[in-house]
Amino acid sequence: MRKISRKLLTILFGIMIVCMSVTSLFSQSLWNTAKSNKDVLTVSTLFIAEDVKEYLSTPAGLDNAVNWCKQTGITKVFIESFRGGYYADRNAMIKARDRFLKEGFEVAGCVTTVKVGKPGTGGWGMTSCYTSKATLDELGKIFEITASVFDVIMIDDFLFTECDCEDCVAARGDQTWSKFRCDLMVKVSRENIIKPAQAVNPKVKIIIKYPLWYDSFHERGYEVVRQSNDYDYTWIGTETRDYDYDVSPGGDVQYNAYFITRWINDVSHGKNGGGWIDALGTTPKIYVEQARQTVLGNARELMLFHYGSLLDETNMYSGKPGTPIADVIALRKELPGLFELARIVKDKPLGGIHLPKLPNSEPLKEQYVFSILGMLGLPLVPASQINTNAESAIFTVHSLKEPGFSGKLQSMLSSGKPVVITDGLAKLLSNQKLLEDKNLTVLKVAGEPKKLLKLTREELKPIRDKLLAPLGLKFDAPNKVSLYLLGKNCFIIENFNDEPVDVTIDLALLSEIHQTLIIPEEGKAVLSQIKNSVSIKGLSPRALVVYEYR
Repeated sequence: MRKISRKLLTILFGIMIVCMSVTSLFSQSLWNTAKSNKDVLTVSTLFIAEDVKEYLSTPAGLDNAVNWCKQTGITKVFIESFRGGYYADRNAMIKARDRFLKEGFEVAGCVTTVKVGKPGTGGWGMTSCYTSKATLDELGKIFEITASVFDVIMIDDFLFTECDCEDCVAARGDQTWSKFRCDLMVKVSRENIIKPAQAVNPKVKIIIKYPLWYDSFHERGYEVVRQSNDYDYTWIGTETRDYDYDVSPGGDVQYNAYFITRWINDVSHGKNGGGWIDALGTTPKIYVEQARQTVLGNARELMLFHYGSLLDETNMYSGKPGTPIADVIALRKELPGLFELARIVKDKPLGGIHLPKLPNSEPLKEQYVFSILGMLGLPLVPASQINTNAESAIFTVHSLKEPGFSGKLQSMLSSGKPVVITDGLAKLLSNQKLLEDKNLTVLKVAGEPKKLLKLTREELKPIRDKLLAPLGLKFDAPNKVSLYLLGKNCFIIENFNDEPVDVTIDLALLSEIHQTLIIPEEGKAVLSQIKNSVSIKGLSPRALVVYEYR
């Protein structure tokens, strides 16, 4: 091999220095951008208990963590005290807390209630038996320790139970498992989490983070109404996975993250603080869509789970492969646009079709149909209660939990409001005569919500036309193109397809329109207008575009 000349080495070294300088400038710029946009969106990450030991227990590890966070636009960190039976060292947590505070970060604590006290029975294999005194005593101890270090504590989404041991069977008596578990976990929260934490630190604020699987909450003891009232804040896991129609379970559609963010905020009367995304089972295009949907959901904070796993090129955490380093690189590139999107979305009233999911309602064979409906180009307003004053609505089998539902449906139909109900609900209506009403449309779900993603543009058109008529608009697009209505003069379109799409939208009142934002920044969409009809040609694959009009 020929020796590299000194001149060439000098040139290469110079190029390397320039690249390092550019990277440093970009990192500093992103950090500054993140700090200046904290009023609309905070980006955070979590150091799990094992991360504290591996990455935050030495000066070099702390230096690396601080620098990585700044490079990623993170301005807040959560430091975990307990997970999976492991307690992080208290002194290490304090040193890490103080270092991050000194560097200008916000700092909070976290607890993951896995392998606490007596192991519970059930499919997850990590959750606890909460009728056990050993579990309750250790739980109180964990929150006393954590509250002694942090003023804010988040509980990761394992605060549930599936245990059906002899003690739990005896305690349940003649109650349903759902009622027993919900009552039990509400009591546990009050007596063994909130009370001991406040005894140590009266100013402590505690966040309950709910998982992605909203249709099964009550089955495992997540009682969102009472718990959301008891805790200071709610959070939601918005960790959708790459979706494959032909695979079971096949991941989660992207709109799932948006729906649950809006829905849990409605349940908790505005308490939702943020969404939690991760790299498990994702590629960069899905990872950034998790973030977009969380921001569209009006979340005030975006959590990246978790530091240690995001340093791994081929993350196999929990047995689910992902591409964390590539995901983070993609997110860093999109963050400036996400901050702008957050500013556009912030606290604007949501317009569209009323879509209620009653808390603790049974999904029967329509699990997660709400998330699928949002992929059909229907601008939805997720809600936790039925509002008969809505201009149009979609009702699913979950609405059977509402006392006197048929009467409320009849009231809406009698006033001329267009309503779509699922075939599952139609079969169980107490007043079958309502199915003859001209304002009612029955949507064929047939117990397989994901089949709705196969509906063609032509099949979707009459459904959209009927529901959108009272809103003074029409929308025509392929399946898997979502529409969001914000305020009085803003709409957002996101293309979840892997090919460009053409879209038209007709607005009853329209004089002029302009594009405000497109994500990613290299995305394309050609806008044209003829009177009150807007055409958007060639909207890029996996792109989001924002329009404002008057």
